[in-house]
Amino acid sequence: MTLDDFFSPDYATARRKFLSAAAEAGLAVVTHTHPLTGPHGETLALDLVALCPDKAAPCRAERVFVAMSATHGVEGFVGAAAQTAWLKRGHWQRVPKGMGVLLLHAVNPHGFAHLRRVTEDNVDLNRNFADFTKPLPRKPAYDDLAEAICPKDWTDAALTAAEEKLSAFAQQHGQRALHRAIMGGQYTHPTGVFYGGTKPTWSRETIMKILSAYCAEAKHVALLDFHTGLGDFGAGVNYCVGEEGSAGVVRAHEVWGDDVTILASTPGSGGHDGYNLTGIARLMADKAVYGNTLEFGTYPTPVMIRALRADNWLHLHGDLNSDQGRAIKAEIKRVFYPETSEDWKARTLARCLSVWERGLQGLARL
Repeated sequence: MTLDDFFSPDYATARRKFLSAAAEAGLAVVTHTHPLTGPHGETLALDLVALCPDKAAPCRAERVFVAMSATHGVEGFVGAAAQTAWLKRGHWQRVPKGMGVLLLHAVNPHGFAHLRRVTEDNVDLNRNFADFTKPLPRKPAYDDLAEAICPKDWTDAALTAAEEKLSAFAQQHGQRALHRAIMGGQYTHPTGVFYGGTKPTWSRETIMKILSAYCAEAKHVALLDFHTGLGDFGAGVNYCVGEEGSAGVVRAHEVWGDDVTILASTPGSGGHDGYNLTGIARLMADKAVYGNTLEFGTYPTPVMIRALRADNWLHLHGDLNSDQGRAIKAEIKRVFYPETSEDWKARTLARCLSVWERGLQGLARL
């Protein structure tokens, strides 16, 4: 088998490969069909493969391992490839005894198909797991920079003015503070970037429906969520995000290994709010949840942010079928999926499967 057996040029191909791999393995697929369609009218879906002890459905296991792809839509290529490879290479036949495994393929299928990081609601799914029963965090820095982050015109003059304002903020507060202001998640600008929404999205509701059913009897749940776009090119970093001192954070090293990086999440602190894995842990408070965001580096952060801002402008004000529109879509795909680099694909796939195996073994030892 080659990398082309696992990696795909688009969502529709990735889905076909995943469904084919499941069929070859003799594993059933439960399809949760999205209400909208893809750019060519194709079906969009969150497809689930569940490996449960004694083939019980839903799982009656104390330990359940969950692998999710495409939380951030356009970032889904690596996670989908890993899920397909895990099936085609027979890893599913070596799951520790008594453990359940859930493969959630394309949890944000709309974003994956349309090459967007967000859902159909322009919501960042990884900021959408906020507690909407409580007041949402305010982000004054984003409010001040909103027009510069997402200008209404994508012309040289408009971008120059926008960059001047963003640069002035960085000079006063530091580049890291600027990135945090833009990327930390905000809940007041529905047409902006990193928008967390005001209610659960279809993707969040579908994920929780699946987890509630298949993890009902679980005491320990490990979550592996694949991402791309931040860090050194091809490097994969394990990020465990949670409240400092919580069981998930304290025992994260035991499940995921010594190289895990712990990021404390304090709502409203200027950091990232509404994370999916911390939100899932909150919603499944009766279980010990061990979340791991496996992030693969591509290009420098300013390049990634600019691509997202351009894509946001395009879907609000631009023409998808124009030369400019096609160039913007090609750039956002390149920034999150360097598909012409065989080395990048080989390194990321190997790392995905290695971390996956480490998580399974770590969960089995709890």
